[in-house]
Amino acid sequence: MSDKQEPNGKASAANITDQERDWAQQALAEYEQKNYKSCLEHLQRIEVSRPNDPKVLLNKAIVEFYESGLCTADKFQKSFIDVCKQVELNLELLDSLEDVENCIYYYNYSVFLYHLKHYTKALAMINKVYSFIESLEESLAHKVCLLVVQLHIDTKKPTEALKLITYIESQFVSTDNATNILTGSADQGGPMHNETEKTEKKANLDAATDAFRVSLIQYRVRSLMELNLFDECNQQLNTIKEKQDSITMFLMGKLEYLRGNHKEALAILKQIPVKDDFIETGECSSVLINNNVACLYHYAKKPTLSFTSIYKAIVQHQKNIIDVTKPNQAEGSLSGQPLHIIGASIKTELMFNLGISLLHARKPEEAFDCLIEAVQTYHMNPRLWLRLAECCIMTHKKSNDRDFDFKKPYIEGVVGSGKHRKIILKSQLFPDTKYSCEAVSASIPMPSLEFGSLCVRNAVLLLNNDTIDCSPSHTPINTPHKDSLFGSIQSAGAYIALCLGDPVVALKYSQELLKSDKINKVHKFLGHLYAAEALILSDKPNEAIDVLKESNAFDDIEPEIHEQLRSEQWKPDQQKSAKAVLYYNLAVALTLRGDLDKAGELLKQIWLSKIEHVSVPVHVVILALYIHLRLGQKEIAITLIKQNCPQAKR
Repeated sequence: MSDKQEPNGKASAANITDQERDWAQQALAEYEQKNYKSCLEHLQRIEVSRPNDPKVLLNKAIVEFYESGLCTADKFQKSFIDVCKQVELNLELLDSLEDVENCIYYYNYSVFLYHLKHYTKALAMINKVYSFIESLEESLAHKVCLLVVQLHIDTKKPTEALKLITYIESQFVSTDNATNILTGSADQGGPMHNETEKTEKKANLDAATDAFRVSLIQYRVRSLMELNLFDECNQQLNTIKEKQDSITMFLMGKLEYLRGNHKEALAILKQIPVKDDFIETGECSSVLINNNVACLYHYAKKPTLSFTSIYKAIVQHQKNIIDVTKPNQAEGSLSGQPLHIIGASIKTELMFNLGISLLHARKPEEAFDCLIEAVQTYHMNPRLWLRLAECCIMTHKKSNDRDFDFKKPYIEGVVGSGKHRKIILKSQLFPDTKYSCEAVSASIPMPSLEFGSLCVRNAVLLLNNDTIDCSPSHTPINTPHKDSLFGSIQSAGAYIALCLGDPVVALKYSQELLKSDKINKVHKFLGHLYAAEALILSDKPNEAIDVLKESNAFDDIEPEIHEQLRSEQWKPDQQKSAKAVLYYNLAVALTLRGDLDKAGELLKQIWLSKIEHVSVPVHVVILALYIHLRLGQKEIAITLIKQNCPQAKR
């Protein structure tokens, strides 16, 4: 909460007695020393002599709020609104602010809304106060400037924030303007001062504006980071490096992290002193450091270490919350925790990071629980909905290694003996590939394919918006990122639809995917495969063949995508393996059309690539058996069984 207005400063239009002025000065001194009980006693004396003074009532409400440890937010809000009604102010009607004397009310309520994370409403209110900026008292003017910039950053308006910072610096930080505005010496008469007094005044002015100047530079760096202007960030940070305060060091570490210099970022994080000032500021440096270290481990492709570090941050954060909440059990929906603790809580961001780490550690169910909590706050983020869909997909099928493992048995069993011995082949290679007949609601948050389909639909709708919210992630979704995200969402939607036995929806997603010329070649390849499978399920093998013939099967695949495929441990992960999968699907379509000879030729090419130690689908054996039997080539079929089915040799 903001510092209260000076009790002796413009309390009322009526004259203030010397006794009241003395009480006000004593109250201010006690307030600055954080002796709120004593401060309240002085204010009560003033209230007795000035019972209807709204400024006294406002200061009293603020001091009582501080005395409670900022834990009675509901009571304070009610008292604050009552004071505003007394001076005939409607906080909901911003146009009612016409007198600069009333700015203090709107500023305090803006701070209150800011801590409740009602950023849009707080910004509208503080913008109105900012229009009176040149008429405000020095310390209040500084606070209004910092709050209006902070809220522009929080509402994802970094460009507007930069413009504000430039103007504020020109008016309040440059020596000439600052001297005139902050001392009130421009174009007005006043008492004469000797040179010593002028020097002291100038020194005090420099001390007062230095912290303000540093804060503005830090805000400028944050805004430039949001715009990915890293060189300009570095130039600004160089001007305040000597300060070595924790905020500057965190910004330096984040800059190196965003540049991809993870070792440098880690070295900076290790230099940040660990302070336990959570009760005072709502921030804990150990929580922030552990969170940032987890991000570094994540990009170093060490998800387990990332998970461990972020888990430490969450445990510490929850402990801090419990410690400040235990002694305060006041009634009211906003009470029980200090106001600045409510606003400074980063549990949702921590849960988001934990969910991402668990997903990359191949723990989809645990990741889903974390991300479903994060999506309640960041429900406008399409990438977050995609991550939830990926949790559902991974829960359904963590890996497709078994689809390329030729050690799996093809035989259900053997009956009879001698010349009457019969081999019973499996009707399905894998028992869990049947479509589920259970009625599962897509609206129930659980890691199911049904809920995954809902997540994909949400992601598609959000991606079509003109402005895309990527919170709490940093990187803005510019055109290349948006194209990659589009490809991931559409391919995930097609896969889920196929798993649910819905070829119509799968074909729709696949066709949208293939229409784009900006997606990468992996997504294009998946689009062809999924579209062909959807067409086959719709009994359209001819169209499926045409779609498969258009695929390039990873030709000239981007190097970074190839590396990503290897790290994800999902096959096919190389061009020859992708061609084997493509040829297999084409052979299935040709077989359904009746072109058994052509299908057989394709299978021979696949088998030759297997000899070269290329990963090929195990399904080719079953398809080859079917084709040979259909062509009457019994001996070849028996040989194929003996080569690939150990049970047949017994």
